[in-house]
Amino acid sequence: MSAKSAGRRDLLDCVIRKYRPGQYLASLAYTQLIESVRANSSLLSPRSFRTRSYDNRYCATENTVYALSRMAGFHTRMIRSAYAWRPTRASIHDLSQHLFARFEVPQFAHRAWFDEVTEIRVLLDMARGINPRKAVTNSGLAARLTRKASHLFANAPDRFGVLDTIRWAQLRSLGASIDAANRIVKACQGYRYDEAFWLDLARFLVYACNVKPNRRERSVVLPDDRELKAIARFVWQQRYVDASRVLGYRVHHDVPLQPNFSFAGRTLKSLRRHMANWRREVDIPISTPVIFAMRNRVWYPSGLQSMVFESFNATWEMVELLESKELRIEGGRMQHCVAGYTSSCVSGRSSIWSLRRKVLDSERPVVTIEVWPKSSRIVQMKAKRNAKPTVHARTLIRRWAAENGLAVPDS
Repeated sequence: MSAKSAGRRDLLDCVIRKYRPGQYLASLAYTQLIESVRANSSLLSPRSFRTRSYDNRYCATENTVYALSRMAGFHTRMIRSAYAWRPTRASIHDLSQHLFARFEVPQFAHRAWFDEVTEIRVLLDMARGINPRKAVTNSGLAARLTRKASHLFANAPDRFGVLDTIRWAQLRSLGASIDAANRIVKACQGYRYDEAFWLDLARFLVYACNVKPNRRERSVVLPDDRELKAIARFVWQQRYVDASRVLGYRVHHDVPLQPNFSFAGRTLKSLRRHMANWRREVDIPISTPVIFAMRNRVWYPSGLQSMVFESFNATWEMVELLESKELRIEGGRMQHCVAGYTSSCVSGRSSIWSLRRKVLDSERPVVTIEVWPKSSRIVQMKAKRNAKPTVHARTLIRRWAAENGLAVPDS
């Protein structure tokens, strides 16, 4: 045996030892599987390493051993001996069919050995002859199949794993073409939506792939693969991902930005518009950044008093901004140039205040105010995008200014 062959065999033995189950009976079944596969196929042959790159060969070999280890963990469900396996084609699918199946099982179902235990339960139940619809329900997967979807699932091509094939069957039952169903499943791979929301998303994406221009949706360009992936990622982030990860900085209440996001009343055009403008439309909580590339500068308070205003549906508060990072957040949220006032604030020439509106756990800036403390007057008040404040906001600012003896500009 050459040194290269010995090295390949040692690598394979290391992988086999890595995945050996700790339980005795499972370990015994694992040994039998390894011996049978080595004797009857080339799946674990070191010679197969010759035609592959190092990374691919190691990944393929490790996946095969991992699947055998998981099969050994279900040794009590085996109905045939591993030593009796005489493969018609050397594959994990063929071995799984031999060990567990009383009835023919779709080839895609055997991919479950590389996925979660709930998907393995679907495979094993179908192997016993249980109806696919009932097998999915009993598995613990958060998915349900209609009768039509169950028929499509049982006859699905070997393209995806069990969960993705369930989604594929649901999409086909909702009217998606084979090509559209394949594209949508690929776009949504890796995202675990709850079942009710997934069905809403599926209906919307099927509609989006089949929409025809009419009075409501003129000149609609159908979404390509890239846009489908962008939609799947966007709704996942808005509904399920913590706001800190989406915004890039920490918020007071680490919850999703739109936990109740839905497709009710949305068209393809309106969703595209929302995806482009969500930072202006979503009520993002006031936040504190974790890391900034720029150095944070801090200055002394002006001595003016803050103030809280209570109303029947919200709480309003005047807050002084005392750090350069707070100015940057305020400028980003309000889309104006207050971040450039750091030097004025450090020197004491200016004091920046923010009128904020809080409803439940969500807080947002409404007006940014610049005060000149030495002359005791407000020099400018700017709402979002340098717009003029509303009448109600100006009233609250005047009340705060009167409490602190500040002059307010007329316009």
